[in-house]
Amino acid sequence: MKYFVVFQGKTFKQEHKEGILWAPSTAKNGEKPSFHWENMTKCNPGDVIFSVVKNRIVARGIVSFKAISKENPFDNDLWTRDGWLVKLDYSFIDNPIKISDRIKEIRPLLQEKYAPFIKKTGFGNVGYLFDCTDELGRYFDNLISDIYLGEDLEKVFVITPDEALIIENILSESGKQNADFVIIENSIPVGSNRPKSKKKKINYKKTDFMKKAEKDIAKGMLAEKLVEAYEKNELMRNGRSDLADKVKWVAAEADGFGYDILSYYKDGREKFIEVKGTSLGERHPFDISINEVFTSQEKGEDYWIYRVYHLDSNSPEFYKVQGPVDKFFDLSATSFKAFFKNQE
Repeated sequence: MKYFVVFQGKTFKQEHKEGILWAPSTAKNGEKPSFHWENMTKCNPGDVIFSVVKNRIVARGIVSFKAISKENPFDNDLWTRDGWLVKLDYSFIDNPIKISDRIKEIRPLLQEKYAPFIKKTGFGNVGYLFDCTDELGRYFDNLISDIYLGEDLEKVFVITPDEALIIENILSESGKQNADFVIIENSIPVGSNRPKSKKKKINYKKTDFMKKAEKDIAKGMLAEKLVEAYEKNELMRNGRSDLADKVKWVAAEADGFGYDILSYYKDGREKFIEVKGTSLGERHPFDISINEVFTSQEKGEDYWIYRVYHLDSNSPEFYKVQGPVDKFFDLSATSFKAFFKNQE
């Protein structure tokens, strides 16, 4: 997975509406295109692109398809007709990140040549699409996780046979196969990721809820399938193929268990795993139900959270924590159930 920064001005609304990026493939004088336009050809499915408008990161996008040749979709004559188009899944950021306010932290993370931002001021360099270092990409991801995205990426779903086809369709469209995916265990993030401000900016925009639900279902299912495979492999690696055969994806059968995967320790004891997946980084908060919290308290040290992140890449990662949820996580109420008051 690679990170990019795209500078969008007047074209942002149209590009966001159509879920695209577009850049000319030749200069107006017929010469070779600039490097920042050619960067379109470096984009691969799962890469992350941060949209910058007026020195602020306003959205985070995931590349869904590689660049294809496409005529200029904009109603202007600023560029040649021939160009490259990249399909992108955009998510708005609640509180846009102003680059110049954070240039002290950003400066050491910039590459020496063709960096997206000017080291001295934090303003954007002249151009369209710039690649950036992994360190800068992770820095932006952590900032975005701290202030949340405008669209909730975490949902709990009951799995049906029809929904099981969604993963196959999405993987097929992106040219990926189940065998391409492995998850890499990582350490637990350090420090709180609770946002510094509770103030949230509301983005008034239309959302295709059917399309979003389909994507969210697929992400949740993919994370659970990866964890199921990981647990089986770990048990087999430790000589317990008998227990590996018993690992069960219980969430595929019914909702309400309070966990997704029933696995086992090497000594045969049961292990209850709740899987939380995201296409964002390891510090992004997740939703958890009251049933899952109560189940974690009931199961105690046999309850685990597996947090799978960077799901849109070819090498998702995860960390795991053991024990009751409130032992490691600061829980914040985001919804309530309303009952009629006694009017006597």
